[in-house]
Amino acid sequence: MSANVFETDEGNSAVNDKNQVLVAGDDPIDSDDELDQLMEDFEMSESDDEDDGEQEEKLFLSSSEEEYDEDGIPIEDDYGDNYDFRDALRSAGNFRVKNKSKTITKSTKSYWKRKMMRSTNRELDPEVRQNLSLANEAFVRNDFQVAMNLYLEVIKKDPKNFSAYKTLGEIYKQEGRLNKCCNYWLLAANIHPWDSQFWSNVAELSTELGHIDQAIYCYSRAINSNTSKSSRYILERAILYREKKQYGRALEGFQRVRQLYPTDSNIVKNLASVYVEQKRINDAINLYMKILDYNINPSNTNQAGTPQQKQPKFGWAELNILLELYIQQHSWRNGIKVTKIVARWIQDRTDEKWWDDNDDDSEFDQKRRFEFIDKLSDPKTREVAIKKFYDLPIDIRFKIGTLRLGLGHKDEAMRHFEFLLDETDDISDLYFETGKILEENGYFEDALQFLIKAAQNEEFEGSTELIILLGKCFLETEDYVQAKQAYESLLSIDKDNLDYKISLAEAEYHLGNTEHARILLVEVAAKRGKEDRAKSDKGDAESEGEDHIMDGDHDDILNNSSLIRNEKLTARSKKLTDQERFEFENNAKKKVLEKYRSMKRLEESINSEADEKIAIKTWIQLAYQLLEIFIGVKSFFPRDKNRQFKGIILYRRKQDLGIDEKLARVYNLYAGIGNDGNENYSRQFLTSKVEYRGISYDEWFKIFTQYAILVLNYDHDYENANQMIEISMNVSVFIQDKVKESMLRLVKLIIGLKKNDMNIITTFIRYFLITNQFSPFIYKFFMCCFSSGMVSWEHFTNYNHQKFFLRQLKAFDSIITGKKIVGMATITSDVKDISFKNDHIDLLYVYANLLGGSRSYISSIVYLNRAYKEYNQDPMVCLMLGLAHVHRSMQRLSTNRHLQLLQGVSYLLEYKEATEKEATDYELQEVQYNFGRFFHMIGLTSLAVDFYEKVLEFNGKIDVAYDLSVEAAYNLALIYNINGNSLLARDLTEKYLTI
Repeated sequence: MSANVFETDEGNSAVNDKNQVLVAGDDPIDSDDELDQLMEDFEMSESDDEDDGEQEEKLFLSSSEEEYDEDGIPIEDDYGDNYDFRDALRSAGNFRVKNKSKTITKSTKSYWKRKMMRSTNRELDPEVRQNLSLANEAFVRNDFQVAMNLYLEVIKKDPKNFSAYKTLGEIYKQEGRLNKCCNYWLLAANIHPWDSQFWSNVAELSTELGHIDQAIYCYSRAINSNTSKSSRYILERAILYREKKQYGRALEGFQRVRQLYPTDSNIVKNLASVYVEQKRINDAINLYMKILDYNINPSNTNQAGTPQQKQPKFGWAELNILLELYIQQHSWRNGIKVTKIVARWIQDRTDEKWWDDNDDDSEFDQKRRFEFIDKLSDPKTREVAIKKFYDLPIDIRFKIGTLRLGLGHKDEAMRHFEFLLDETDDISDLYFETGKILEENGYFEDALQFLIKAAQNEEFEGSTELIILLGKCFLETEDYVQAKQAYESLLSIDKDNLDYKISLAEAEYHLGNTEHARILLVEVAAKRGKEDRAKSDKGDAESEGEDHIMDGDHDDILNNSSLIRNEKLTARSKKLTDQERFEFENNAKKKVLEKYRSMKRLEESINSEADEKIAIKTWIQLAYQLLEIFIGVKSFFPRDKNRQFKGIILYRRKQDLGIDEKLARVYNLYAGIGNDGNENYSRQFLTSKVEYRGISYDEWFKIFTQYAILVLNYDHDYENANQMIEISMNVSVFIQDKVKESMLRLVKLIIGLKKNDMNIITTFIRYFLITNQFSPFIYKFFMCCFSSGMVSWEHFTNYNHQKFFLRQLKAFDSIITGKKIVGMATITSDVKDISFKNDHIDLLYVYANLLGGSRSYISSIVYLNRAYKEYNQDPMVCLMLGLAHVHRSMQRLSTNRHLQLLQGVSYLLEYKEATEKEATDYELQEVQYNFGRFFHMIGLTSLAVDFYEKVLEFNGKIDVAYDLSVEAAYNLALIYNINGNSLLARDLTEKYLTI
């Protein structure tokens, strides 16, 4: 049982009656010389039939009706009045086509009759008659080679000999060389153009051989030569036109046949299938609704009083087709409504109006139906209703379940789908379709029971689509053992599919097979580096293929072709309809959510096991695909970033669908979830302002930032992380949210810190300083962004920083004094309700350190004294003030070195005293080291040794990351070496400085 109700073989009875085994390949022309000779014979015979008029010279298809394409432009018939068979032969043999203009006269019955009589009564040359007789005898005794030679001799003498061409075709047919048979029969048919049945036979054989254009030509000649019995040929030709996707001509043919046979349901089905191909779903629905209306109200006239056309009978099969049309149009509610109307009409229950008050399908459910009928007040009505038939065919059950699922009525849909499980007939196709629909809607556990039932049938054994659906459902339901088996099976079919490898890696990871998962992820990652080469290799391969064709044997090509070649139609780009757009977006949304759910499962593992790199790498691969989809939408990247985001605008554009430069683009194009491809959208808003393809913009933002951080920390790929943040900083829906903008800049700053890129650090720390004016935390954060080293020192003490903080300091002073100060910064913080009485210690501290870093110790002391005045118990203020005095005392221009040094020592002692109050081991060690370093710097090494040794006493008591023992040991070793105690210096080196 097929789920596609439009698959039909009606109208092909003549083709289906054949039982021959078709063998492709063999041309009637054994050589170019023979083809040349035949062409000359055909042209020489032209003078023999001058009395026949121009009609015999020109082969044409007459048509009284003009056809139009989808844009309303008249279509010229390929085999119309201007078609010349000899020109077709010349073209097939690569000969020059002659240009000549002939006057065409229309055929009549008397013309064909005269033509047939003249051909029948034609006198044959004695030699021709003799050869023909000998050839017939050889054919009867199956001496085919002798017969063929004799028939060719006949043709040379008499190029219009129908019997010779026809019998040569029969010989090739018996030898299984059907292409040559077909070509000789085509030549014979042109000699007897009135023989419509023979034209039909040639058309059927051409169809079987795949020569569609030639078959269409033959059916056209059959129609032209026998207008009284041409309906079958018109139908066959219309079917071929549909196969060629020439829907306008196919539609015209089906409509002509339907006028002759209005009650034939197969013709209606073919007509509806063309409407569907043309995306005219409404026309197909109206076609069946008219049939339904005629059957329910069988009147000879319509409401306007005009006679109605007869219609086929409307039954369950027609309802099944109509419901499929409603499903394609997503008209869920209308489909259910029509189902109830038709079911009540067929089951003689049209008077049961009481069911309309219930928004369910209880009238088709035995238990609920009888419960409802028992509540009816009229006993007679109850008695009649109980006896009525109410059950539905299984196909209709499936369709109603699909419609209910479309409305979101999952419970009601499952009631219908459960009927499928009780069915005893083979309905494996419906099991598959049900599982597929449930999986699309996210009901994975329910989908599994139907997909497993379908897998038990031989029809679906080895079905790739079924295995893919099973693999997805097993992953979603966390049955990783079965998921692993499914994706291993898929990889055995397509070993290079990257989606399968990523899904298998996820299953292996959850099963604990981390090594295999790692190998799979390495293979996926390696694919990225090979894409450019694959693209160039593809181009080279195409060129080689063309060279091969050019160098090949021309006869091999001819042996597989027809005299009338199939025309390759160039598909014109079309604007997608609203329905096509909806289908594309719905499919893309499903694929995106599928990957997103896999990422969420992996996220749980990442959060619980921070060191699990396999889960992280799998998450990165999936995230990369989603980000490529998001980045492909131009509407997220407007030229004017300040313009409010209103939704995604997709433009009409074309794009090559070959292998792309990026791995994720390959994934998306293969899966059908790219943003461009063949979707020539007209410009309009298509999406919500809060989500894109089922994922909110907050979640998209999280994917961007988390991807960048994971790539930075685990792959150490600074460029990739930086590029992704740069892209996200241009996304309007992110940058218009100040919180998201700040987060992106923070991640950018983190990248700069990881890479130790001072340009990035300096640029983005300034943003936080401006947006968080006078924030103590931000000032501390500023100090932490510059690590030790000459490069960091140069950027920290940059004159621009000094100027910036001076302007901020003046702005704060203006708040305290209530006066504007020349050179102050603009106050952006809301300080109206805040009362400031004291100086800003953090601001003073930062600015003093900037001055001290550039060796402006006097200026640094001035600002540190302001801080010390109100915060003299702050250890860091005391430390920096003491060091500023010490460094000033060591400068050449110091007026009183000793007094300056003594002043510095006093502040350092205050620092020591303030720090040691309730100090931790970390703080105590730091104090000892700072004093050791101070005495070491001014040359009092004996005092420095005592402090350094006290630092070493903390070794092993505190965290290694914060232990200063290594620095102290190194400094001690330098002192001992300078003083000649190399043995003790060696001991310190071996104990503290050796790994």
